[in-house]
Amino acid sequence: MTLFVVVLPIGFLFEMFFVVGDFYAPWSSDWLLRVGILSGLYVNCLINYVLMCRTGPNGRNSVLPNTVQSGFRFCHSCRAQAPPRAYHCPVCDSCAFRRDHHCSFGAVCVGHFNQRYFFAAVVNLWIVVATIITYNWPWLSVRLGHFSVVQWWQLMLPHLALVLRLISFTQFLCILVMSFSLVAFLFVTYLVAAQVRRIFCLIRGQTRVEYLLEVHAYQLGFFDNMKSALGANWALAMVIPFVPLRLPSAGLHFQTREMERHVDAKSL
Repeated sequence: MTLFVVVLPIGFLFEMFFVVGDFYAPWSSDWLLRVGILSGLYVNCLINYVLMCRTGPNGRNSVLPNTVQSGFRFCHSCRAQAPPRAYHCPVCDSCAFRRDHHCSFGAVCVGHFNQRYFFAAVVNLWIVVATIITYNWPWLSVRLGHFSVVQWWQLMLPHLALVLRLISFTQFLCILVMSFSLVAFLFVTYLVAAQVRRIFCLIRGQTRVEYLLEVHAYQLGFFDNMKSALGANWALAMVIPFVPLRLPSAGLHFQTREMERHVDAKSL
């Protein structure tokens, strides 16, 4: 969490003023346009991150019921009745509604009430980091001067190049900035790739846990599956974090394929 709320903001400010500021004069119209868009995306990411942590998978006021209901099962760890699609998290030591996975950066499980915030945060952060990395390479090339293919090893071993006085301390710092940006880009790309797999599961009406357990009971079709997981406003929520969730379920009961077929047959 310290990395997300301290290191990333400092790195973002450095990139905006010292890297992007090298291409466009700070506070000029071109600079304000680009920084404004990137800042909007980054603030969107931070807001979704905070909402993900505050909301949690069970919502702010949702607790496991004390009564036995149809489809519920007893969780021996929580010593309470767990609703369908709820699974126990060994890290949080509690059951999470429609649990998908545990997010280490937020120290919270991602599930029914906060999955859309996690997804929106990752997507917005990837757009920001991918854009920044396009500025970092030409910025580094200018700082290194006439950089040839033979000198590529200096990027891999900047400490050795600094000791041998082949690069200056300023150039060494520039290489570190590029390295940190590249690592951040690769890691966020990994998160996005993992979310692509999550979307594949959502399209099939599954969480990650249900995908591993081969549970197919909640396959209701693309739009109903997305609505069940991310809410009715799932597309708009990627841009506006404060859009109401409008989830069709409170996390205690979920519509299944068999229920939908029963309703269709009854209407006929």
